[in-house]
Amino acid sequence: MSIQVLRPAPYAPAVSLPAPFPQDALLPASLAPTRAGASLEEITAEIRDLSASGKIRDLLDRHGAIYFQNLGLKSPEEFSEFAHAFGWKPHEDIGNPVRRTVLAKNVATANEGPNTLPVYPHNEFGLSPHYPAYVLFYCVAAPETGGETPINNSVLLYNQLKDRHPEFIEELEKRGGVKYQLFHPNGPRDQTSSAGTTVLQAYGQHVLDADDTETARQKIEAEIRRLPTATWEWLNQSETNPLGDLRVWEVLPAVRNHPRTGQPTFFNNVVSRFLNALKDNTLYPPHLTEDGDFRPPALYGDGTLIPREYLDSAVEFIYENRSLITWTAGDVVLIDNHAVQHAREPWTGHRKLLASLWDEA
Repeated sequence: MSIQVLRPAPYAPAVSLPAPFPQDALLPASLAPTRAGASLEEITAEIRDLSASGKIRDLLDRHGAIYFQNLGLKSPEEFSEFAHAFGWKPHEDIGNPVRRTVLAKNVATANEGPNTLPVYPHNEFGLSPHYPAYVLFYCVAAPETGGETPINNSVLLYNQLKDRHPEFIEELEKRGGVKYQLFHPNGPRDQTSSAGTTVLQAYGQHVLDADDTETARQKIEAEIRRLPTATWEWLNQSETNPLGDLRVWEVLPAVRNHPRTGQPTFFNNVVSRFLNALKDNTLYPPHLTEDGDFRPPALYGDGTLIPREYLDSAVEFIYENRSLITWTAGDVVLIDNHAVQHAREPWTGHRKLLASLWDEA
């Protein structure tokens, strides 16, 4: 590979991917400037060339993710310029279950949940039919301890699950994939008390303050219909909550083929929903928290429980083969969302990551 401004560089957290991946396949690959003080203009010009020539895509096909070291990015605007250099199409959020704050063009905060709680392994928007092809994370501020971004290969995870539990893969197909619940309480657009989103934050882009309840509901439902696999119901309507809370169900494949390589990949949010259900003690019916909130795990597409042994195996495989991205301020990781899942470890100190999501051009 002929790289002038960026070169391959060793990255200690990288792990070797086992067979059937090539012997030199690391997760992630890593690139760094060839000299200190390389300008943002030089770096983005190099990214444009590498992306246009297909070399970035070749690296992703081989490794699944790329960690860019020593970039020295200083702001959301510089990250935006870097991310735009790849030449992809900005991803539009529809029904985002996670609150994010936009800080620059196609740049927003990553999950704003509390630092004491992990985010469990998932493909970005794996619980939606509308998901990005690429995810970039940028480190504004590195934590004092913890705060790594674990990543694991979804193709490898599929292969391992199929080898140990071929009946699980068969059942996923027979039972129509997997079923997720997404719950959005009614609340203001600017709520920040929860990392989740209200009805208006998720689906209320076109709702006006002057709209009556019926008009608001029609606009929200029109937005939900942009997700062709979604069904929904309104809950808890009252005099003080005339619009009501919103429960959305998605039934989706748990296995999807990578659009470039054709390899089957365990592309979903099944493991994250399983681990959250364990934490909340809602794995089994009636799936209610101590406060009475309904929080089921991901179910088979027909609404039946997925046996725990399959999910325990998935967690085992993920932890055996994951890489822990350890952050330095100014650095960026690029993830092929079809091939790689990501997560987040708890941390101390001031950690801040920004995200930028992209579709194929």
